[in-house]
Amino acid sequence: MNVLISIQQPVRAWQIPFEGVETLRARFPALTFHHATDDAARATALVECDVAYTWMLSAAELETAPRLKWVHTSAVAVETLALLELFARDVVVSNSRGVQSTPIAEHVFAVLLALAKQIPYVVDQQRARRWAQNDFFGSRLPWLLKGRTLGLIGVGTIGSEIARLATAFGMNVVALRRRVDGSRVPGVGSLLPVSELDTLLRQSDVLVIAAPLTPQTLNMIGAPQMAHMKPGAVLINVGRAKIVDHVALADALHAGHLGGASLDVFHQEPLPADDPLWAAPNTILTPHTSGFRQGHWEEVIELFADNLSRFMRGDPVRFRVEPTLGY
Repeated sequence: MNVLISIQQPVRAWQIPFEGVETLRARFPALTFHHATDDAARATALVECDVAYTWMLSAAELETAPRLKWVHTSAVAVETLALLELFARDVVVSNSRGVQSTPIAEHVFAVLLALAKQIPYVVDQQRARRWAQNDFFGSRLPWLLKGRTLGLIGVGTIGSEIARLATAFGMNVVALRRRVDGSRVPGVGSLLPVSELDTLLRQSDVLVIAAPLTPQTLNMIGAPQMAHMKPGAVLINVGRAKIVDHVALADALHAGHLGGASLDVFHQEPLPADDPLWAAPNTILTPHTSGFRQGHWEEVIELFADNLSRFMRGDPVRFRVEPTLGY
């Protein structure tokens, strides 16, 4: 069996380390691993690979891989894969869902606490060597998470962990879900169907987006939806950038309707220097790093190794992407 490993990215943290490839070779000595680190090596290996461990695959590339039976992505997002063409050929697709749930959920509460406790303002005053104690009155006073309502869009592995942590802080969690079938999600007090998005927005003091990008979530939160949010509400997006209209968000922040925001995903990365979000008040922008952490690749490689063992035995792989859902 031939396994293509092709995880080269401009982002250093998402490039598979050489040691990880050697770990797989040692664990599966009967398999042939092709570690492609350039386009030419990738194209050559695709021709004879049975399995592709990669984060992207185009329809044109798929046509050159007649033996391909399974694609596993090192990422959670799958929009960089030619899903329609893969599914049409009955190629199994799986992702690294679950690996990112803890670091991203912790990131959400790091930025939420920073906004609630006025940390960006405090840091600005520290840099100016200014003792700003008497600035803290009125809207500048820190606020409590306890008793606030967190509205959650997306209750997969990441969203579920966010809900769990929110409950620990004493927050009330209302979540939007594509399917409301009576099942419960720990930490979520109320599950609403997508048709009740406006209800969720009106109730939320904090809106957290942790959903995948699908035709249903594309441009889900625009200017009309932000207008329905509470004055002073906070928006946090760790899902996909195109779920939120960034121009409308910048306008809502500059106008003072929203009390703050934190984004870890952007329509264009790197974010252009002239983007109005850079200067938006009470806003924390992180360069798509919410999933970064020590030990990331050890866990990601272990997941792939477990799935590879399952695939070799003919068992179902974990975190299979469903054709009807697209995630």
